[in-house]
Amino acid sequence: MSGKRQKGSLTKTPVSTYVTTVPETTWVRWLPNALPAAGYTTLRNSSDEPVDVTTIRAPDYKNVTIHQTVTDSESSKMVKVDKITVPANGEFALVPDKYHLMLEKPTRLITPGDNTRLIFFLSTGKVAKVRMPARTSPEFN
Repeated sequence: MSGKRQKGSLTKTPVSTYVTTVPETTWVRWLPNALPAAGYTTLRNSSDEPVDVTTIRAPDYKNVTIHQTVTDSESSKMVKVDKITVPANGEFALVPDKYHLMLEKPTRLITPGDNTRLIFFLSTGKVAKVRMPARTSPEFN
């Protein structure tokens, strides 16, 4: 998702007022040695139309992809998805064992307590910006 180039300057891209994140659900599971991290949040859409997240960029990581955990009777696996849809007047949760952001190749040293920056590009032509605290577990503040 991070490999796609958006037309125009990011500084000129309007920020969405109707797609927001729920702060208490927003965090990055930090792992040592620059291993891939997992990002979690709940996206809330207060508009009357569904909105797709089409691309995600993170200045603090070279690659960002969305994965869904698919489980059958014998195993589970991560499957890359191309987009997620936040329903009209609803929410889409990126939570452990369901959906998560795969954050790969950090561009700087990230440690627990740091904030990472993500930009969600929406099908409306706007963006949602979020800072995600790096933690070793969801309970760590």
